[in-house]
Amino acid sequence: MFKLAFIGGSIDSIAGYPHFIASQMDKRFEVIGGVFSTDAKINEQTAKEWRIPKVYNDYKELLKDKKSFDALVILTPTPHHYEVLTEALIQKIPVICEKPLVNSLQATQELRKLLHKDTFLVVTNNYSGYPMVRELQQKIKNKELGDILSIRLKMPQESFLRPPKSVKYPQKWRLKDDFIPMISLDLGSHLHHLSFFLLGEEPTEVMAQYSHFSKYGVVDDVNMLLKYSSGMSGNLWLSKTALGNRNGLHIEVYGTKASASWHQETPEQLEFSYSSGQKVIIDRGSDVEMIANPLYNRMTPGHPAGFIESFANLYNDIAHALENFFNKKPYLNNYVYGFEHARNGIKLLHAATLSHEEKQWRDVDA
Repeated sequence: MFKLAFIGGSIDSIAGYPHFIASQMDKRFEVIGGVFSTDAKINEQTAKEWRIPKVYNDYKELLKDKKSFDALVILTPTPHHYEVLTEALIQKIPVICEKPLVNSLQATQELRKLLHKDTFLVVTNNYSGYPMVRELQQKIKNKELGDILSIRLKMPQESFLRPPKSVKYPQKWRLKDDFIPMISLDLGSHLHHLSFFLLGEEPTEVMAQYSHFSKYGVVDDVNMLLKYSSGMSGNLWLSKTALGNRNGLHIEVYGTKASASWHQETPEQLEFSYSSGQKVIIDRGSDVEMIANPLYNRMTPGHPAGFIESFANLYNDIAHALENFFNKKPYLNNYVYGFEHARNGIKLLHAATLSHEEKQWRDVDA
């Protein structure tokens, strides 16, 4: 069992508890300490409620105790990732970082200078942990949809018009846009990851339009059109002003033989429409390729595998990656992604801002 230390992710954060529970679910990790909040009271309270033995006053104090843990989990607000990442990489500490890795293209360029052959750095993109999303990836690889023509991903939320009552939202750090808007970092990084996860190809050009409809004066609705070198097209929509959508993650993939559709609100179901006119809905009870893996069957079909379970799947994958790392083997794989993938996402979001400003298509690698 690997030992983890958390930086950020307190009981009053959105990401903290899902990471904590997901890391524990398959007994691959134990959280042995952390600095969970800059508020000393919340910091202590988090450690007490989660029964974590060690609590530190700040991240520098924690890093001095690096021999007590195997990997560091960074769950601070996005603008603070760079500072902690820099110090951890300099000290050659294995890092599991919540997406997005950092908030600017320049920051990725600076971090790249710190990477070396003994670096372990993975970024968590948990939505690709859903069994049906992994099944869709496999069917695309098997050419069951034929040649892919286009992909459409959307992640509409209502949180800037109707915030959730369960947490204090929106936090102040979400209400400040830098060159890349916070909504693109927050939601767009997920959609970039899913598009690459499913297609295995990065977009080459982007056309973007930003809007702001809420009272907060920041970008809260983004549309992106994508072009790929293979001829595929893509469309990403992310919004925090779409009433009626709690977290409406939706994937549509269109091929020459069939199309596929997946909604996070019904995560067990994957719908296919074939050129014959036939429509088929499969779930974990169907005869599907990926479901033989016992990880995807913690409960029998009919008991939905949801958000936390998908996150736990990813943490299990990360545990395998960490084992490979400590055994001097390559650790990135089909499910675990690191610096270059995260950087490609930042490159896309950076080019999207240039596209919006110039009102024209932009090359992602320009």
